[in-house]
Amino acid sequence: MSNNQRIIYSCQGVAITATGQAPAAADMVHGVQSVGITTNFNLEQVFELGQIEIYENIEGTPDIEVTLEKVLDGYPLLYLMASTGVTGTSNSGLVARSKEQCDLRLGIFDEGSNNIASASTGSAETQVTCTGMFISSVSYTFPVDGNCTESVTLVGNNKTWLTNDMADADVADFDGDDSPFALAAGSGGVQRREDIRMDYSILPQSIYGTQGGDAGNAYSNGDGTGYLNVAIQNVSISTDFSREDIFELGRKTPFYRPAAFPVEVTCEIEAISTSGDFVEALEDGDPALFDTASSGNNTSEETIYFALRGGMAFDLGSKNRLSSISYGGGDATGGNASNSYSFSNFNDFDVLQLGHNSESVMGQGGSSTNLWSAGQ
Repeated sequence: MSNNQRIIYSCQGVAITATGQAPAAADMVHGVQSVGITTNFNLEQVFELGQIEIYENIEGTPDIEVTLEKVLDGYPLLYLMASTGVTGTSNSGLVARSKEQCDLRLGIFDEGSNNIASASTGSAETQVTCTGMFISSVSYTFPVDGNCTESVTLVGNNKTWLTNDMADADVADFDGDDSPFALAAGSGGVQRREDIRMDYSILPQSIYGTQGGDAGNAYSNGDGTGYLNVAIQNVSISTDFSREDIFELGRKTPFYRPAAFPVEVTCEIEAISTSGDFVEALEDGDPALFDTASSGNNTSEETIYFALRGGMAFDLGSKNRLSSISYGGGDATGGNASNSYSFSNFNDFDVLQLGHNSESVMGQGGSSTNLWSAGQ
């Protein structure tokens, strides 16, 4: 039984490991902003002729859902930590990562200590362990105001509460002096709007004002001091694996929980509007696309790629299509008019990160050749 009167951010620690492994220092998650665990017990009722009362209330396999959010701070991303089995391989995109499982531990330490490294010599008073977890959804947000964040949801069927069982987790880094991970070249700490490397990123050309389809989209300078001809305000990238249990006779628990392919990947991009969105919607399609594979269409396939100063890159491939656009704002109460673009592709999503293992990149295998690299 814990002696805590409450639980606050300073007395919690999260570790993510490959299934069956004990947590080490490298498995502790840095920059966590929130963690939540939801447990649902699936009940199915059976009634019978002859009585209004229930005959049996059958309990199925419990569903465990863990939602985490962290800032992008140079430390390993949640998405990569939850799928370490493919790190450094040639197949490390969305399909490969959808198959990986992980274990998650949330330790609750003494609330009277300033940090968990000094709390009871680094041993959690209580701990919840969720094993055999799959990645269910993942999203990244790059806002014009605030910090860049990552949100990941894990799902599984097994959760256990323990006492004094996180002594094997190395929490020495959380000693009051922890700070964002720095690369050899300026990482920018917690990533914010100024840390988006637009000179290495690739925006869709259907965004009004964008010039060229190569890295930087005709960025005015090559030294990181230039600018684009379009003022991007917010970017949101997300995907949901829509997992379903597969059962078999003779066993209560599912033998597999696969992703429901095809998996849609969406990207929302908001930009300041200076002359409207200039995206035409014609019943016969865009004449500029006639005599091409997109004849009769108003949109064509485009490349989306974002690179951050902290050594992270997000590759959505070259088959993104504009699914909707909205123009609004600039009303009589003040504010600016903006264009909001929604793009989508299927099964193409690769997240890459530098500087955390013997390989040069966590999550190799992306299709882009414009990866932000160390020292650039």
